[in-house]
Amino acid sequence: MQFTPQQLTGGSKYNHKVRVGNWSEDLELEAIQVKDYLKQKETGCLAVTAKQAQLEASLVQQELSPTPDGTLTFGSQVMLFNHQSKGYLCANPYETSHKSFDAWVITTGTNGNACSRNVFVLERADQNDGFDGDEIHYGQQIRCTLMPFAQITTPAYLHSEMVTALAASKFSRHQEVAVLAAASGETLWEILHPDTSARFDTAGDIVAAGAPLVFRHVLTGSFLASDQIPYRNHFGTEFEVHCNHYFSLGKSQNLVAEMKGEITGDYCIRRHGQPNIWTVVTGTHDVPADGA
Repeated sequence: MQFTPQQLTGGSKYNHKVRVGNWSEDLELEAIQVKDYLKQKETGCLAVTAKQAQLEASLVQQELSPTPDGTLTFGSQVMLFNHQSKGYLCANPYETSHKSFDAWVITTGTNGNACSRNVFVLERADQNDGFDGDEIHYGQQIRCTLMPFAQITTPAYLHSEMVTALAASKFSRHQEVAVLAAASGETLWEILHPDTSARFDTAGDIVAAGAPLVFRHVLTGSFLASDQIPYRNHFGTEFEVHCNHYFSLGKSQNLVAEMKGEITGDYCIRRHGQPNIWTVVTGTHDVPADGA
């Protein structure tokens, strides 16, 4: 092949219409590129077409369960809204996490429309847990289940585990959270009252829909959280989800109360930070207007 001085210096100053240099090869190359493009377009292999198909499979509209009596019940399809990131808990079926079973990354995104990737089903973990009825109670063990869609071919359960050298959240290095294709002990959660001073009094009470709350991971005792840590993926810029205690730093009231014998060291009266606070969105109860 012969190249013009312009091509040798990095620029194509002539095209195949000018019979200079390797004009014949340029003409053939252009024809081949057009054929490749048409073939990829017909078979749906274009990058833009593939991404559109991925988005369509993940954003299929879903219906949230109504809660006319104002209480959360098992089997409800809900969305989980975080008060710090102002986003909804959602899964990315195109980004996996290395676990003993298939697992996928969890983030919070600003898409408030109920769809396949952000609608979870609240399931009872133990039928003999001592609570009657289908209402969810504070302190009752549950599982948050994501139904199959896109590359998630089986029900996937909200999962977390202790921080290790091989298991930690991508950016903050806190306790990693994902959805796992197996219902193990690491997929058990408890809903607790966000006010730690009222937690003992509300234990066993029915959880109200649309009320702020916290999710405690049973195995590790840490709390589900999301902060405004950018996490870029197929769906744009979302925010990282992890487990971490976001308690206020002051402990003076704890120490004074312990000195008086009013409480023991087992009591936690420090306030939860906004990253730990969530609202369960249903078909009847939405996020408060101020998002708090």
